[in-house]
Amino acid sequence: MVTKTELWKYLPIATFAIVMVFVSACGGTPAIVDEITPICYGGQFYPEELLLKGEDFFSKYGLNVEHALFSSGADNNQALISGAIDINIGSDIRTVMLFDEMGNNAVIIAVSESGDRYSTMVNPDSEITSWYDMVGEKVGIRMGSGAEQVVQAYFESVGDLQWEDFEWVNLRLEDMPEALTSGVIVSFTAWEPIPSLAETTNGAVVMMSYGDFTQSPVFIHTTRSYAANHKNELTAFLRGHLDKVVMIKNDVNRAARIVVEAAIKEGLDLPFGVVKSVFSRIDFSLDVNEQVLDSLNNKAEYLLKIGEIEEIPEFFVDTSFLEAAKLLNQN
Repeated sequence: MVTKTELWKYLPIATFAIVMVFVSACGGTPAIVDEITPICYGGQFYPEELLLKGEDFFSKYGLNVEHALFSSGADNNQALISGAIDINIGSDIRTVMLFDEMGNNAVIIAVSESGDRYSTMVNPDSEITSWYDMVGEKVGIRMGSGAEQVVQAYFESVGDLQWEDFEWVNLRLEDMPEALTSGVIVSFTAWEPIPSLAETTNGAVVMMSYGDFTQSPVFIHTTRSYAANHKNELTAFLRGHLDKVVMIKNDVNRAARIVVEAAIKEGLDLPFGVVKSVFSRIDFSLDVNEQVLDSLNNKAEYLLKIGEIEEIPEFFVDTSFLEAAKLLNQN
């Protein structure tokens, strides 16, 4: 069981050190066409990323991946923009911000996860079945996070709920399960793995998930200049990701065990049951479909509305590497 003091480690530090290591490891690497060269990849602390850290999915395709996990999506973006890394991962918010800064030099090549990433959790004996039951109550959220934006967008969609209808308690992610159990709040809204953690260790139940409302995709990006000269690397990279997806689907127990062990090496304590819950709840298919792109555009419109960006950027997508990877993996 994860304790409160252990949970803070879901947000690890040392981002600056990671960037500096990547600059020295990858900076100045020449672009060689038609030859597999090492990839520098900026990941984040998502379960599927820990699976990639714990299992080598790439070497059988002749690819060496230098894989660093960033605690900050903004720092991960800056590493890609600066050239310290070749590929990175980011939520829909970070994808919008990446294209806002890089313009047409950024490109989406796949989706790492989407679907029910955000959930509103309540106590098991609660009679709460909707947001309407919580009007006037204390509810937990991390202010300024993607969870806040998901909830605000949901309120706008239903039309008769206002932010001011609730008493918001700004909580750290690691404090949410305990605050719910102790009655400080009647619900909290957060992203995985916190909902699964509260469900597994505190008995909390899902009042609502938002996959039907927004896909909340996490995208895999690179730069168009890198993509132009590294087709073989990107194809091999996505072949490894496809194998990762197969393991999650077909051998979830093994995948979860690998994640638990990889998490320990990263200084994290992720219970086996929590990882299995996350793997069953979220869609890890890599396809860049209309639904995830609609969610991305909706997020950009929302960020424009609240003044985070001055205009909606144009999003560039290149699925040719994923299509080539799928074809090769079928043979």
